Amino acid sequence: MVEALPGGRRRAFLFPALRAVLRRLLEADAAAKVLLAALAVIALATFEDYGISWDEDLHFAYGYKVLDYYLSLFQDRTALDYFNLNYYGAAFDMTAAALARLSPLGGYPTRHLLNVATGLLALAATWRTARLLGGPRAGFWALLLLALMPNFYGHMFNNPKDVPFAAAMTWAAYYTLRMMRTAPAIRAGDALMAGLAAGLGMGVRVGGVLALCYLAAGLALAPALRAGERPLAARAVEAGGALLRALPLAAAVAVPVMLVFWPWAQHGPLTRPLEAFLEFGHHAFPYPTLFDGRYVPAEDLPPAYLPVYVIVKLPELVLLLLAAAWPLAFLGLRRRVLPASPAELVFLAVLVLFPIGYAVLSKAVLFDGMRHFLFVLPPIAVAAGLALATLRELLAGPWPRRVLNAALGLYLAYHASIMVRLHPDEYVYYNALVGGVPGAADRFLLDYWANSYGEAVEGLEHWLQKHEKGAARHRYRVAVCGPPGSAVPFFPKNLVYEENRDRADFYIAFTRNDCHRSIAGKTVYRVERLDTVLSVVLDLRGRNGPALSSKAPPP
Repeated sequence: MVEALPGGRRRAFLFPALRAVLRRLLEADAAAKVLLAALAVIALATFEDYGISWDEDLHFAYGYKVLDYYLSLFQDRTALDYFNLNYYGAAFDMTAAALARLSPLGGYPTRHLLNVATGLLALAATWRTARLLGGPRAGFWALLLLALMPNFYGHMFNNPKDVPFAAAMTWAAYYTLRMMRTAPAIRAGDALMAGLAAGLGMGVRVGGVLALCYLAAGLALAPALRAGERPLAARAVEAGGALLRALPLAAAVAVPVMLVFWPWAQHGPLTRPLEAFLEFGHHAFPYPTLFDGRYVPAEDLPPAYLPVYVIVKLPELVLLLLAAAWPLAFLGLRRRVLPASPAELVFLAVLVLFPIGYAVLSKAVLFDGMRHFLFVLPPIAVAAGLALATLRELLAGPWPRRVLNAALGLYLAYHASIMVRLHPDEYVYYNALVGGVPGAADRFLLDYWANSYGEAVEGLEHWLQKHEKGAARHRYRVAVCGPPGSAVPFFPKNLVYEENRDRADFYIAFTRNDCHRSIAGKTVYRVERLDTVLSVVLDLRGRNGPALSSKAPPP
């Protein structure tokens, strides 16, 4: 007994301490921070697995040209008419170019790390927004659900436009919601941060001006937050005053930030951003785009194109939560388990529905599925997180919650396993509505951005080493369908890029526009995920017969 007592005391002190640590880790805020840290570690461990996206090389060059514009004291103006990239700001590209000149990692790895950082910022903004509206549990669920959206996660590593834009728009929405809560009082810090986020968004794509429009709309909705306190007219006047204080302050930050990263706009600050905005709405894209098994002109898309792509790219759980969002919001508000106000929920719905509705009604030119609308995924995750947190609060008794937790655990584990099997091509994911990735083949776009080309080059290299004697001493001419910049940086010394595929020894082709079927050749390597072809390597030497049938011309 004498010897056992000290040990028992140690256990008595140890177990409560351990339980306290576990309780702390299981708290929603702590869990969210741990999840963010874990995502950062995973990204750092895997970022080199990802390829180079379609026009990433052009954006990289554009970033250097904008940097040279400043380093030459505005004498080098090649950035002002570099392809059509003058219509884009260079907030991401110039930053990546500056870091690449200092980094020991090399150009593309440094660039992809910066892309990861912007993706993590978008995740953090999603967490903070959902937490503001629904509390810590809603914040955690929104963060987890966005991280498990393959269409977002897969783009985090090499998308220099849409992921930084999504991060900026989400932070702008977060600070707008903070101002909605304090209106008619406006914290200058919130307005300045909203303006900074909007300016960085416009410094990537001029559509970031939408963040300032959201700010105005949000403060116009603010009177509804205090329904019953004062007459509507008085509250509307207060909201107008808040808008007059917040919007000029935000714009005073947003416009200079935009111009710093956009030399072309500096030479026409009033007219050129508007010109770019109109250009993006009806950008000329001469190739057809795949939609539900047929190729349709990008300039004459059916109204269902964008909504369908959004729906089939979302995980099934998110779709279910979105379908139940409004009933759950009604019950949550009625039973006072949802901290958000009706006006804030309407604002959240605007963040999701307005961009999609505007694109459909304006008949915008679209391609690459929903890639240009990745910025609606964070508010979708917020809505889903709010719905899930509200559902758990509405369930009475421990057993319904345990059943829900078990179902969530099983689904999330299964879904995560799919993402692991798709790695590093997570963005080709489709949900069960179309039969997953195998069911989407030949019906919807898969690897439209050539992320798989790096693996295809590696596969060709291994095939040559195995089947051709002296391959390392021989030079092979390799043609590439679409973007050579997605493949050539991975070439070993014995592979040489050949622009004309009729003179090439090998041909690397993805499935976009049936490019892999556009020429006859022996398949020596396939990049596959979930038993579905993403790209192929064809041996064109000694090929016989005509090209295989193709539904559309190769890009």
